[in-house]
Amino acid sequence: MKSLVLAFLLCSFGFLKAASKPNVIVILADDYGYGSAGCYGANPALVKTPGIDRLATEGRRFTDANTTSSVCSPTRYSVMTGRYCWRTSLKHEVLGTFAPLHIEPTRLNMASMLKKHGYATASVGKWHLGYGDAKGSLNWRTDYTAELTPGPLDIGFDYHFSVPSNHGDLTGVFVENRFVYGLRSGKIPDGMKLPGPDVDDDNFQKTYGAEDMENAKNPGKILDLDAPRRKNQRVMKTLTEKATDWLKKQSKDTPFFLYFTPVAVHAPITPDKDLAGQSAAGLYGDWIHELDRSVGRILGTLDEMGVADNTLVIFSSDNGGVKELQREDLWATKAYNAGLMTNGALRGGKHHVWEGGFKVPFIVRWPGKAPAGSVSKEMISLADIMATTAEIVGEPLPPAAQAVEDSHSFLPAITGDPAKPIREDMIVHSADGVFAIRKGPWKWIEGEPVDEIKPGARKAHADEYHAQLYNTAEDPAETKDLSVEHPEIVKELTALLNRYRDGGYSRELPPVADKTAAQRGELPALSGDKVLDEALQTVPGKPWISTPGKWTAHDNAVWGKPPSNTVPATLRGPLAITDGALEVQMHLGEADRLSVRIHTADNLHSYRVVVSSGRIEIAKNPEQGEGQDKTVQLASERLKLKRDAWQTLRLSFKGDELTAQIAGATAKGKHAVIAQPKGVFNLLVFEGEMGFKDLKVVR
Repeated sequence: MKSLVLAFLLCSFGFLKAASKPNVIVILADDYGYGSAGCYGANPALVKTPGIDRLATEGRRFTDANTTSSVCSPTRYSVMTGRYCWRTSLKHEVLGTFAPLHIEPTRLNMASMLKKHGYATASVGKWHLGYGDAKGSLNWRTDYTAELTPGPLDIGFDYHFSVPSNHGDLTGVFVENRFVYGLRSGKIPDGMKLPGPDVDDDNFQKTYGAEDMENAKNPGKILDLDAPRRKNQRVMKTLTEKATDWLKKQSKDTPFFLYFTPVAVHAPITPDKDLAGQSAAGLYGDWIHELDRSVGRILGTLDEMGVADNTLVIFSSDNGGVKELQREDLWATKAYNAGLMTNGALRGGKHHVWEGGFKVPFIVRWPGKAPAGSVSKEMISLADIMATTAEIVGEPLPPAAQAVEDSHSFLPAITGDPAKPIREDMIVHSADGVFAIRKGPWKWIEGEPVDEIKPGARKAHADEYHAQLYNTAEDPAETKDLSVEHPEIVKELTALLNRYRDGGYSRELPPVADKTAAQRGELPALSGDKVLDEALQTVPGKPWISTPGKWTAHDNAVWGKPPSNTVPATLRGPLAITDGALEVQMHLGEADRLSVRIHTADNLHSYRVVVSSGRIEIAKNPEQGEGQDKTVQLASERLKLKRDAWQTLRLSFKGDELTAQIAGATAKGKHAVIAQPKGVFNLLVFEGEMGFKDLKVVR
């Protein structure tokens, strides 16, 4: 009898221990705009969202929740780590299909934190945070025929099933745990049998073509893999079943964390056949219905398991909805023209710096904690999910300079209306790398994209590429720039943005950064025996040679302008050194890039240093007769080069190592060819006029 009582008490203790820590489900939709759900004002005659609306009825709906980026990968990084993604190497746009794992395995994140507290953990859905470790290699790319490690299982997840990159990406496959799902041949360890679908599974197809991809008009090369291919109309069904199947396997004695990331409503727009044609908003509306059905099935599974009352469910989106009204071919545009206000009354959408790109639906259902049917007006960021879950499970955060750098707990806003704001301020970041900062009602847009943005995009997005100030409380559609009327606000927010960027974190106010001369891009004086000293106030004559393009002298410098966008302007000069340095003042202006090509004295080999506004690279060129695929990348570093200022470019040669320095950035590359005697160098100017002066060579 005593043993039965003891067993009962132990079981009861186990249940109470699990109950004290809620299960956590984060549902992160893709490209789902602020006005696309019924509870956020969507017209019920166009779309119906009973699953999402149920969350709002039974939980707390936030009206000022914001993503950290207006595109997906950066926001997904922030959700998992509580850190702004622009603090990493990803300064704009998204990760590529072959990118390595972007979350460092040693970095504290939601999965590793909750696993530490006894949670079972799973990631199901769109991943788009990379696989593998490049280990510094510039030629590295994810090998989908091999083990995909490090990956989600190395940062705290017990189970993983995903679309690797995007719905319609060029892989056309799913990934399960560490391998492509159903991979039949590849670099599979001896004796390992990988799970896969049945041969006649209607959720898969044998082939995958351009018509299945996100951009069918301009598809990339589809990855050659011996594995079952996704069927787009069944991707949501497959992901939802994998998520619900995992949930049903969980023990009531162990809390669980599910990071569920549907591919809807990202393009291509592919609702299942039983939903297609039902919405008055067209296929885009049907695709919303597919997302909503998936949410409903997750909630229904919790009901069946009897764990809904002890499960915290967060629903949101990685960025705002697509709003490119000039693209009449898009299903999102057709839905908008039918009357669906995808992002509500907000300006812009995905990719852009306007509120429509960041403000998203955000609903928290936590029975007994989040008041049912309530609304919160608190300004929060999706980066705050990390700190919030940490507070819920009692995990003290490390110092802000070490991890969870930009996350604030909004637990008080879940349970009611806090006495003071959760956040005083918040940074958002567009796909083009444009920063904006919110504080109270004010939003200051810095208006400076990353320098890699091409001239065509600069023209198309010109209205985002200048400084501007809005009162989002009085003007949520951002129609009136108030920067002239309120210079004091501009000054305050500019200083605050710089302080957070330079300081490395924003969870607390960092000290004002004291930038050193090296950080400012200043170089020590060039030393050595002078071999060449050319002021370049006139176009130099022999032994210099100027080839295609226009070379002129004005403003005490020499300027090169290429004859076309495909042919560079070239200026060739002597470089009679082995070890030593070449230094030149350069003015990037409107040019796309500079390539300094160096030939060995025997003219049999060459290598190059390429400088653009956002990157400096070193590469060995192919040998004579070889194709460009034989280029060997030696170094690549990011930089921020001002187009309208003179900058010092210095190339230092020592043995087999070349060091390139400009604007505070340093790139170092090693190759045997660098150690050979040099003969000549070429300054190649691409796509726009560029200036040079004060060229020196020393040994």
